[in-house]
Amino acid sequence: MKVLIQTYFNFPISFKFVAEDIIDAIPEINWIKGDYNYHIPFEPYDCALYIGSFMNTDISRYYRYIFWTKKHIYYGVAEGPPILSSFSLGALNYMKIIVPSEYVKWELENVGVKVSGIVPHGLRLNDIYNIGNNNEFRRLVFGKKFVCLYVAHRNLRKGFKELIEAWKLTKASKDENVLLVLHTASEPNRLSGETDIIKSNGNIFVTEQVLKLGKMDLYKLYKDSDVYIHGALAEGFGLPIIEAIACGLPVLTLDAKPMSELNRVKEARVNIEEQRIHNVLNMVTFRLNIPDLKDYAEKIDLMVYDKKFREEVKEKQQEYIGEYDYKVVYRKLLSFF
Repeated sequence: MKVLIQTYFNFPISFKFVAEDIIDAIPEINWIKGDYNYHIPFEPYDCALYIGSFMNTDISRYYRYIFWTKKHIYYGVAEGPPILSSFSLGALNYMKIIVPSEYVKWELENVGVKVSGIVPHGLRLNDIYNIGNNNEFRRLVFGKKFVCLYVAHRNLRKGFKELIEAWKLTKASKDENVLLVLHTASEPNRLSGETDIIKSNGNIFVTEQVLKLGKMDLYKLYKDSDVYIHGALAEGFGLPIIEAIACGLPVLTLDAKPMSELNRVKEARVNIEEQRIHNVLNMVTFRLNIPDLKDYAEKIDLMVYDKKFREEVKEKQQEYIGEYDYKVVYRKLLSFF
């Protein structure tokens, strides 16, 4: 079977890594890589698998292949109610829609898009388990400090502002032996007021190298930390949550889907105060889950200072992480071809 797999192969973002893992997990298929921006069809395919987000710019590329390809599958995410033109809705009518979480299924079905199945994102668990801790890096950069880590590209939905506001309320923020590490990209988001907040606290360490760190080095950074705090207000899946769990960290998230689908330990989730829908240039919307800052701060301190609690959270999260082995989850896609 000859299958076109199309995504952003020229950019080091999660869609690229998902596509490469799918190719490796299903070797019996003759995969043809097609970049969203540059690929032009010159041959027919048995099937086309598109990997992206539910944005008009992604979905509309389907029309390049409508007369060349027998089957069309879209494996995509949404972080809020999708804004779909009649052009994109027309394309979706000819596709099987696969999503990585119950949350995305719910969002799409709310706007009338039929979802054929749920296939979560996967991890190369054996690769992660075989990585040792980079103790020299930890000693040089973090010393003996207790490290709370958050890894994310910087935009409004990632919740840097809310995390830092909660951090300022914690006991940990005044403890010279504790460090909040924000591993991110680009300058602080000035529209959300992050610039001044970060400068106001001495035990926040910000690195802007997230796009320059390879996967294996990123996993070492997880393993060199003590707790992972996933501060995102909106996600389509939340891959760093299961990456951190696989690396052996207890993980704290907000108590909202899809984060709560991946973090199944209720005690390690932060209460939500309200939800807001945020529209970005009429192209994409985010369903922002705004946390209760007092509860957020209390849960962070609990993670930092209560070793027994951390170990219990870690043990419970480790019980199910094996479900996300990439060869197990991505082979589920075969049934849709």
